[in-house]
Amino acid sequence: MVKVKTKVSGCFRNEEGAQEYLTIMSYIGSARKHGINAFTAIREALNGTPDIIFN
Repeated sequence: MVKVKTKVSGCFRNEEGAQEYLTIMSYIGSARKHGINAFTAIREALNGTPDIIFN
């Protein structure tokens, strides 16, 4: 996914942005493996319950 992201956008602005992107993609990947919709996982994380994917 990182290669696709860099092809589409050209590059990441800095290393911190790349790391944040990878953190979010890892969280979404874990949610999918637990059968949770990516949108639901992100919404719950923003609402303060990011551990929903581990239940």
